[in-house]
Amino acid sequence: MGQWMDGYLAKLENNRQESINAGGESRLKVQRDLGKLTARERIDHLLDPGSFDEVGSLVRDTRPPYDGKLRPTPAEGVVMGYGEVDGRPVMVFSMDFTVMSGSLGDQAAWKIAELVEMAGQRRMPVIGIMDSAGERLGIKNGQTGLNGLSRLIRAYCLYSGVIPRIMLLLGPCTGTMAALPVLADFLIMNEQTGFLWLGGDIKTGEAGRAEFHMEKSGQVDLIAEDDADAIDKTKQLLAYLPQNCWEKAPWVDTKDDPDRREEGILAVMPDNPKFTYDIHEIIEKIVDNGEFFELQPDFATHLVTGFCRMAGEVVGVIANNPDELSGIFEIDSSDKYDRFMNFLDAFSIPLVNLVDSTAYVPGDKWERVGIIRHGAKNLHSYSHLTNQKVTIVLRRAYGGANIVMGCSRMQPDNIYGWPTAEFAPTGPDAVVQAVFHKELAKAKEAGNYQEVYDSYLNILKEHFSVMNAREWTSYYMIQEPIDPRDTRSKIIRTLKATRNKKEGLPDKKRYIKPA
Repeated sequence: MGQWMDGYLAKLENNRQESINAGGESRLKVQRDLGKLTARERIDHLLDPGSFDEVGSLVRDTRPPYDGKLRPTPAEGVVMGYGEVDGRPVMVFSMDFTVMSGSLGDQAAWKIAELVEMAGQRRMPVIGIMDSAGERLGIKNGQTGLNGLSRLIRAYCLYSGVIPRIMLLLGPCTGTMAALPVLADFLIMNEQTGFLWLGGDIKTGEAGRAEFHMEKSGQVDLIAEDDADAIDKTKQLLAYLPQNCWEKAPWVDTKDDPDRREEGILAVMPDNPKFTYDIHEIIEKIVDNGEFFELQPDFATHLVTGFCRMAGEVVGVIANNPDELSGIFEIDSSDKYDRFMNFLDAFSIPLVNLVDSTAYVPGDKWERVGIIRHGAKNLHSYSHLTNQKVTIVLRRAYGGANIVMGCSRMQPDNIYGWPTAEFAPTGPDAVVQAVFHKELAKAKEAGNYQEVYDSYLNILKEHFSVMNAREWTSYYMIQEPIDPRDTRSKIIRTLKATRNKKEGLPDKKRYIKPA
């Protein structure tokens, strides 16, 4: 080897060593003392051993800082490239908090934007690991160049629905940068070190933390105990997702009999319809091996969303949970439903709706915050779904909940109902109060109010029962009543029968969803 090559190899090795050293030993120690993995350790934990190929390691910050003190900026504070997760190609970037507190430099924004575009062109998922103080300040232009940041955000938005986009928030993320994790399809947040905040005053200690964004804002899908747990949850989630919108989600031989009849399902629903039950008990009995990967488990808990497998195929489940607020629909559950059903449709993942809801919540309070508008979004989104869809009505399908959960003529592939199913424009209790208020007033004076009330209620409930739905074209309709024990096999048979269906939409440039 000629001596002329020695100098280049020395420069190459120097660059490699600078990248490994990141912000220096003292900064690496602080990172670990905080209980956080380093940027490169996070990538190593995520990707299959030896599969990572880095890109952009030579990039450095070229602008002088405010105080004139030069600081090391290896890879411009973001480690990125491509590799494999369980043998599947992915693109990944990891913000390095040891370099300028993980702040987004001008060149870093361009780097990540290009990585996202590469992921879209190569049709593979992109996984981002955030640990950043926000946009980097400097003399030139005052801050991160807006061209780079704008290109990054636009690229990230344009590939929505093309490739899966997962974000891990393992440290702080503030300012304009805070929008990036929320733009992802799925956001996983470290409950110990994650912090998400746009700006302004922080009035409570919980603000910006993982629990805050799960329970209050609904912007987090999963909460992790630490960095390693967040990365493990990412791998679990990725196993349910396809590489892109043109490929199917991976099939797995779960060894669970598709025709398995679940006897225990009969014991879940109480005999008295006034009592509740936990929908998780139904879900776990009908999915493969009882494995359900729930999303946003502590946000709008009266609606349950998540992934499972049925006969090895990935399925998305959206279910009302009567154990929480009687499974009502309000603005948070509407938003939760809307986001997940659109993701399923974008990636052609079948949707299974389990229905037991007393409809949209009424009243002045809810009208003021736009309950109609939020419900209209659900109607609009479901009307545009072209993926496989199966609806199972377990008990109540009242009012608008009937339509948005895929009943009636919203065009699901099949609508099944348990014998306990009831269809009504509103709950029978409300109908009794509205129609028989005079009779109830007299009964109250006579001292037999409850007896009269129950009599009218039982008559109406019998009228609303699916077992009395004799008109095929009536407003209240299922295609077939089923034995609850056959729920699993009926869903699987429908998915098998509709695997190659082609459902189109009117030709248009794009649709306009209600605000």
